Amino acid sequence: MQGYAEDFGGARTFLWRPVWVQSITAGDHRDDIIDAGEAALERGPYSVTDKPRVLPGATANDYASIGPYWWPDPSQNDGLPYTRRDGEVNPERDGPEFDKARLRALSEDVRELSLAYHATQDARFAEHAAMLLRAWFITPETRMNPNFDYAQGIPGRVDGRGEGIIEASHLSTILEAEGLIAPSGALSGDERAAMRNWYRDFVIWMATSENGEHEMTKRNNHGVFFDFYLAHFALYAGAAEPASNVVEAFPEYRLGVQMDRQGRFIEELSRTRSWHYSHYVVDGAARLATIAECLSLDLWNAELEDGRSLQTAYTFLQRYAATPGSWPFPDTDLERGRVDRMIDRSQRISALYARDSALADPEYLP
Repeated sequence: MQGYAEDFGGARTFLWRPVWVQSITAGDHRDDIIDAGEAALERGPYSVTDKPRVLPGATANDYASIGPYWWPDPSQNDGLPYTRRDGEVNPERDGPEFDKARLRALSEDVRELSLAYHATQDARFAEHAAMLLRAWFITPETRMNPNFDYAQGIPGRVDGRGEGIIEASHLSTILEAEGLIAPSGALSGDERAAMRNWYRDFVIWMATSENGEHEMTKRNNHGVFFDFYLAHFALYAGAAEPASNVVEAFPEYRLGVQMDRQGRFIEELSRTRSWHYSHYVVDGAARLATIAECLSLDLWNAELEDGRSLQTAYTFLQRYAATPGSWPFPDTDLERGRVDRMIDRSQRISALYARDSALADPEYLP
């Protein structure tokens, strides 16, 4: 499975369409992209072994994070067990004791470096990206074990949860960036094979672990993104069959269960940020439809017997795109006047659905 490589100068991407990458690296944002790449040259490497201490039962090479909406219980001297505040992110999750911020920094840096390389063909960018990838995925002393056993744990309650798989969004960005620097040769053939093997092992963990099984059964955005990650990573690893199976099952297994006839993903409407999550879940579905094209499968136009499809979901959201204030469901962003955030989320969805159009903003590159 080579994705767009044949028509993209050997760049093996699946989610990043060549027209999107070319429009943002050769357009008005070219200088900004190069500046971001130059800044990234000064950062890293990153490793899960940078944590000051290892969680009980884990090893230094295990990824660890805590759930974003879980906070210390003020009524307890030690704060345990943590309690949930939906929509309120505990800044502790980005602290040095956990790996979330490190993985995010890695994904952001290799993204900027790969785009700068594509814009300039300057080997410095590709070589630095390759160094970052070696540290996180290949070098035995610093590599991350290919699992999320300790992702989004809740102090005082559980070491890790299936919900932690949502943090694989950074792994999705990373594999696209690796594909974009592939023509540079900065990673050897053996190193690129090691990267693919790491993602293969992560796919196996997703499909066979208790946390993976738990996440697969979710009937909200987590279930949709589970499908996207599994298919994306399998495709990158060269396993076309499991990727195809996920795509082909998606209309019945996800749309048929999670989305009503109006195009609303019901479980997202009860969240404190219902606009964000209603768009976010459709974002995940659109990403899956995008990579499905690399399998010659058309998820964009796949319909259930009653006519429901991805277009149904997009049409529902578009009713409110120009007037977020008319959104009929409770939403804290709307209550706090953060309409700009709501519009940005809407525009990101439109960029994905535009498919073969140029991207107006490099931040919309998924």
